[in-house]
Amino acid sequence: MSATSDNPRFPSRKPPHVLVVEDSPLNQQVALKQLENLGCTADAVSDGSQVLDALARAHFDIILMDCQMPEMSGYEATWQIRDREKQAGDEAGRSRVYIIAMTANAEADNREKCLTAGMDDFINKPVQLPELEAALHRALADRAAQQALEEVIDPVIIAGLRQLRMPGKSDALVDLIDLFLQEAPGRLDAIENAIASNDVNSMAVTVNSAAALKGNSVNLGARNLASLCDEIEQSAKTGLLSDAAPLVSKARQELARVHDALTRIKSETAERA
Repeated sequence: MSATSDNPRFPSRKPPHVLVVEDSPLNQQVALKQLENLGCTADAVSDGSQVLDALARAHFDIILMDCQMPEMSGYEATWQIRDREKQAGDEAGRSRVYIIAMTANAEADNREKCLTAGMDDFINKPVQLPELEAALHRALADRAAQQALEEVIDPVIIAGLRQLRMPGKSDALVDLIDLFLQEAPGRLDAIENAIASNDVNSMAVTVNSAAALKGNSVNLGARNLASLCDEIEQSAKTGLLSDAAPLVSKARQELARVHDALTRIKSETAERA
């Protein structure tokens, strides 16, 4: 299936490469024909167990994932994809694949199951062409925003924290974001005040505060902020507090980016609830 860069369906970018995961040969062919109609390039596999092999052979921007399959369900396949992304980390050199669930059950609890498994969106079966096109455009819009977000926050860490949610209880991810955003500015204030004081306690306060903020940043996936905190900590341990001062300014700028990113994640989480 060929696609051209001037496709009117996707005027601003190359059409996405899509993997269809569907055990029904008929449904699989319908999806492939719909994607061809939309100008996408597409491949297909018939079971969730074949998805990882397909991802190892080629890069896909989007996966259309049937939820109910006999050998391996779409939920299990998605979990394995996210787990592999987590294990690969930054070494994979590829961005997180966007997964759209295809489900015959649109009830709220099933949608929650899709999101908990690590899927990004869902469309109803039988899949209608307008619905599919809208989902693809959401995926591409989300991809641009996601790439910007991934520069600040590790999406695999966030996906793992989403799985901590339990029925009848407050969302663990939201609670952790709130706690981080409450504590982080104070940690930086303590570091800045300690460096300015430059007294007998300054080194210990700087080291302890930087280490605490570094650990919290790692837990929320704020990799760049964690790295800056580590630099501050190491500078303080060598006794060169003056060298740590410019790093604090950089850390404040990065914290502002982290604040915006986590606030967006929190808002998206609330919308999905």
